Amino acid sequence: MAFIIIFYLIAQQGHFLKTVDFTVFDRQSKYLASQLTVDEDIVVIAIDDYSLKHMNKIAGRWVWPRTVHGQVIDALQPMSLTAIVFDILFAEQDIYRPDADSYFNEVIARTSNVYFSTLEQRLVAGGGVLLKQLPEELGLIKTPLASDNAKGNFILPRAINRKHWQLGSINFSAEFDGVGRYYDVYRDISGWQLLSLPVKLVSSLSLPIPKKRQILLQWRGAAEQPYLTLSYADVYQAIINNDIDSLQALSGKIVLIGATASGLFDERTTPLNDNLPGVYMLATAIDNLKNERYLIEVSLYSQILIAITLIILTCACFLLVNSFVKQVVYALLFMVASSLALIGISTLLLMQQQVLFIGGILFVILVTFLTFSFFYGYLEYRHRQQALAMFGRFLDPKVVYKLLENNALLPEKMNKKQIITVLFSDIRNFTQLAEQSEAEAVVKLLNQYFNQQVAIIFKNNGTLDKFIGDCVMAFWGAPMESEPRQDTVAAINTALAMEQQLLLFRQGLPESLQDFDIGIGIHTGECIVGMIGADLRVDYTVIGDAVNLASRIEGLTKHQARILVSEQTKNIAGDAFDFSYQGEYQVKGRQGKVKLFQPTRRENNV
Repeated sequence: MAFIIIFYLIAQQGHFLKTVDFTVFDRQSKYLASQLTVDEDIVVIAIDDYSLKHMNKIAGRWVWPRTVHGQVIDALQPMSLTAIVFDILFAEQDIYRPDADSYFNEVIARTSNVYFSTLEQRLVAGGGVLLKQLPEELGLIKTPLASDNAKGNFILPRAINRKHWQLGSINFSAEFDGVGRYYDVYRDISGWQLLSLPVKLVSSLSLPIPKKRQILLQWRGAAEQPYLTLSYADVYQAIINNDIDSLQALSGKIVLIGATASGLFDERTTPLNDNLPGVYMLATAIDNLKNERYLIEVSLYSQILIAITLIILTCACFLLVNSFVKQVVYALLFMVASSLALIGISTLLLMQQQVLFIGGILFVILVTFLTFSFFYGYLEYRHRQQALAMFGRFLDPKVVYKLLENNALLPEKMNKKQIITVLFSDIRNFTQLAEQSEAEAVVKLLNQYFNQQVAIIFKNNGTLDKFIGDCVMAFWGAPMESEPRQDTVAAINTALAMEQQLLLFRQGLPESLQDFDIGIGIHTGECIVGMIGADLRVDYTVIGDAVNLASRIEGLTKHQARILVSEQTKNIAGDAFDFSYQGEYQVKGRQGKVKLFQPTRRENNV
């Protein structure tokens, strides 16, 4: 757990978790944008592909004479526009059409609501000019931290008379993944500040400006064309046709003029669109600032606190539960529930202009779940393999797995006193048989016999205790717990099946081995059962008087029957079998005599 928390804290400093944060944020932003309305006071006049084609007959190929823009500004003035904002860089004077520039400047001189763009360029070593030497009209603000030797490089609107400059930067501030999510409030160049174009406009409207370097944009409207958009060619055609009434939709609006044509390469990668024209990003920034709709980020400390809390709770699902299956199920349910809750909460916050970045938190919860699942899965695998290696000698592997699932093989559950039914099965006259046969043949014969008998024990859910020479010891009642009657019935069924299997087995033996026979003794009583042995060797076994009596009963079968059970076993089994009384006998280690019975199947149980 500590390792995962440290990993998360370190990863917070890198790009990976931020990439995950931004991925989730972008999808949420795009989903919500279509549900959020845009400011209807913002209108875009788009220099689109249609305009480039239709204006070609009037103004020629792009770049058009600035007379065209002058005519548009002049014609729109009676509409009391709040502002005209050019998302175009008028960087050079038109040396071939100086009259066009002159007319453009004359029109601008008669207005006070036209705003222009500037662009800070990357400073190349040895290049740039001293910021203090740049024109005052650029609007650079010198802060107490400003350096007099600071240099910068700007694309300035030199086609416009400085007296009419109302400038702001339009730099695209992309994150490390190339996506633009933030917009500048101001550019900071060695302590000198230059307001962005949206801030320049909004401040002139006497609206509050955020006191930070950037704002996180809240995207609104459709992904392709968020704001009301008119084609530049249509607007110009209406002007030259003196059809101004058709442009009443622009009355009192903030009009942005910018390129959307694919050939002008003014596209931005944003959460809304991979190829959003820059003028719509400018419009979004103006909308956010004008209406205070920009997003406020939840503090990083709060995100870290949420993540660490969820890591701890996910770990608790594993640490506080014993069963591996339950650990995974509880942790998975918690992970799904907490993830859905985070998505829901963050979406609601986003609608309230609050941003909780949850991508990294969701990722670290998943990492925690997978890490602990693999770790505890490995421990479970090892535990199962160890249990199978140990108990696979005593029990059917399927039974071992079932016991593991029920946590029945825990030490505190295995060592106990329990009513146990014990079965001893011994081969009669084995010593004589071994002396008359080759060692290899004897071993092969025993292995074949024991394989068949052990299979019967396992089939009846018995526990194989041990082989004692030619003797097999098994018991019922542990580690699988059941009613004593069920155990005695299973033990007797095992004995009867062993007898039947013996007869089949003997048919395949040579004539010299037709005397191969067994005796089986069964008794039920209280025993101590558990892991018993030395440090180097431990076995799961039973000890007690009931074990000794079962062994003694097996010894009495030589002169009576193949299968004998004690009176206690008979009484517990009840009417599950028919029993024939075989007399009572004195056995070593007991004062009273023991009554013995031979079980047989009832006809309806065959």
